[in-house]
Amino acid sequence: MGSSEAALLLLLLCSLLTPSAPLGFHCSNSSAAAATCLSLAGYVSPNATTLAAVQALFQVKHLRSILGANNLDLSTVPNTTVSPQQTITVPFNCSCSNSTGFSYRRPVYTVQKGDGLDHIARDVFSNLVVYPDIQQVNGIVNASLIEVGQKLWVPLPCSCDDVDGQVAVHYAHVVAAGSSVSAIAMEFNVPESTLMAINGIPENRSIQAGQVLDVPLKGHCFFH
Repeated sequence: MGSSEAALLLLLLCSLLTPSAPLGFHCSNSSAAAATCLSLAGYVSPNATTLAAVQALFQVKHLRSILGANNLDLSTVPNTTVSPQQTITVPFNCSCSNSTGFSYRRPVYTVQKGDGLDHIARDVFSNLVVYPDIQQVNGIVNASLIEVGQKLWVPLPCSCDDVDGQVAVHYAHVVAAGSSVSAIAMEFNVPESTLMAINGIPENRSIQAGQVLDVPLKGHCFFH
């Protein structure tokens, strides 16, 4: 293979690995922001499951971390039912690199029979990621070629940035059908202008169902 053919092949591979949207949330990685921090994600269960299953899916070390993040009594048992479409707040470690934040090497998902990257992103992890993100961080050239038993790192979006001069815990929120910036701002007690600014939402642009927004929470505590 000549040098020109090799260059073209390299260009093709790079284009295949390029995600359709920026990976993770913006994370300034400045001296004022930690390189790592604790973040949260709102997992909307696609079907009936249990707290133990959610803990296992996201590989949260201690169940009490999930209980604390959801204001549940610490005596709550692992097999407590999670209803379809119920939102469970999942805590995880965030890592900032190159102005981008995503979960640090977890969760790792084992490919099952019939899985595809889009199914894993959209259905298993309820739109918290898009499949090109999984493709990129795992170095997968062809998104259609994954194998049963293959281990895939699923990079959850996050940030460690301060917001409006205050320390914040960043929450990955999947936009529900019919929702709006104002409704989300009211739900999480966040200024609408702040929500729009950190997510790069123009004044005249609406948000879409399934879109993941960075919602900065102040004074949110949970057990480690």
